[in-house]
Amino acid sequence: MLLLLAGAGLRVGEMTQIIAEDIDFLKGYLHVQASNAKFKKPRTVVLLPQVLDAVTKQLAGRTKGWLFPSRLDGHITSRQVQNILDGIATRAGLQEVKRLDKAGKSRHRVHPHLLRHSFAVWSLDSGVPVGDLQDQLGHSSLATTGIYLKASPNHRREAYIRSSLLNFLGGEMS
Repeated sequence: MLLLLAGAGLRVGEMTQIIAEDIDFLKGYLHVQASNAKFKKPRTVVLLPQVLDAVTKQLAGRTKGWLFPSRLDGHITSRQVQNILDGIATRAGLQEVKRLDKAGKSRHRVHPHLLRHSFAVWSLDSGVPVGDLQDQLGHSSLATTGIYLKASPNHRREAYIRSSLLNFLGGEMS
């Protein structure tokens, strides 16, 4: 679960509803169905080899059905994923109440969307073009994806270093 959230940038609700039939194991893609996606916008998500390996192990030879079935019927819920992540973060000494929301509910430091956010920042820091990240995350607007650029200050610097602009300036960036 954690690898899908942090290694593919999925929303927790999308991850809970994955079925084996949505995964292209040969090409390394996950097809997020419109019915499972925010704003009912289907997309194809790239699954890195480590993520695909974990998904394969989770399915344990099954070729149909939920990737994360519930004990009773159907699939696990977003709430169950939040509880699992909360338990892991608590045992690791990483969980704390960050703040209370307007309704007085605790907002924790580690939560599923933090893993999606981390994926976005890591992607930009690794040189993934912002347009490709937009497609991976399923954002309709590039401005929404652009929010992660502010969280990733090294991205702009690295982009300039990778560019051929240095050749025009006659030197290296220090």
